[in-house]
Amino acid sequence: MTMKPFLNIGQFARVCHTTKETLLHYDRKGLLKPCHIGSNGYRRYSMKQFFDFDLIALLKETGSTLEEIKKYRDTCGQDGFLQLFKERISILLKEQERITHRLSMLSKLTNMGEEALTAQYDSLFFETKEEERILVYPVDSEKIANRESSVECYSACLISSIKDGNAIDPPLGTIIPLDCASSGIFRICSIFTANWNNNDLENAMSIAPGRYACLFHKGTIHDHEQAYKRMLQELSVMGLQPCSHVYVYDQMNYAFGETGETFIAKYTVKVAPTICS
Repeated sequence: MTMKPFLNIGQFARVCHTTKETLLHYDRKGLLKPCHIGSNGYRRYSMKQFFDFDLIALLKETGSTLEEIKKYRDTCGQDGFLQLFKERISILLKEQERITHRLSMLSKLTNMGEEALTAQYDSLFFETKEEERILVYPVDSEKIANRESSVECYSACLISSIKDGNAIDPPLGTIIPLDCASSGIFRICSIFTANWNNNDLENAMSIAPGRYACLFHKGTIHDHEQAYKRMLQELSVMGLQPCSHVYVYDQMNYAFGETGETFIAKYTVKVAPTICS
C-alpha cells in the first residue's frame, strides 16, 4: 500500500485524533503550519508532522501553554525542549503526589462513611488498632463543647496543621485525656488530625496499637456525654479500665449533612483489666 505523501487538513486531523479547528488554531499560533499551501488555499500536511503534533499535545496536556511551547521551540532549540521536559516532570511529580493524597483522603472518608452508616449505635464493641500518627492541638474545653463555637476550634486546628507543614488528612477528632476518662469526666481538651507527612513536631504523637473499646453515638453534646459515661460504666462492669486517652473520631458530619446540635462520633479507648487492690 502506497502512503500518501500529503494529507489534507481533514485527513490529518483524523490521523491526529483532533479537529480541523485545532489545527487552524495551531497554524495561527505559528506552532504547526502546513508543509504546503496550494494556490487554491488548500492546506497539505506531511505524515512526519504527526510527531510534531503529538509532542505539542503531550506538552499541552501536561500543563504547558502554547506560548511556552512556541518560545522553547523557537528560541531554545533541543536543549530548551529538554529543559521544558524536565520542568514538566517535576511539576507532574508534585501533581501526582497531590492526587495520591486526594485519593487517600477520599478512600479514608469513604471507609469512615460506610462504617458510620452501617454501625450499630450505642453498642459497645472491641477492635484491634494499629499505631496511628497524629498531630494534637489544645483547645478551650468550654468552646469545643458548644456546637457553634466548636467550628472555630476546628478551623484554628486545621490552620495550625497547615502551618506545621502537614497536609490535612482524615481522621479528625477530639481527645478526652486519660485522667478524665479514669474519673468518668467528659472534658475535651484537644483536637487531633492525622500526621500525614509524619512531621517530627512537639505536638506529634502516636495512638498506640492495641485492643480498643469502641462506641458509635449520634446525638447532641449532652447525649454524647451520657453515652460516653455509659460506655465507661459498662467497661467497669466488664472488669476493664481505660489505659489511654479517649479518641473521639468525627464521622464525616459535614458530608452526611448533619445539622443543628446533632452529630456522629466514634469513641475509642485502649483498655486493660482492672487491677484489684
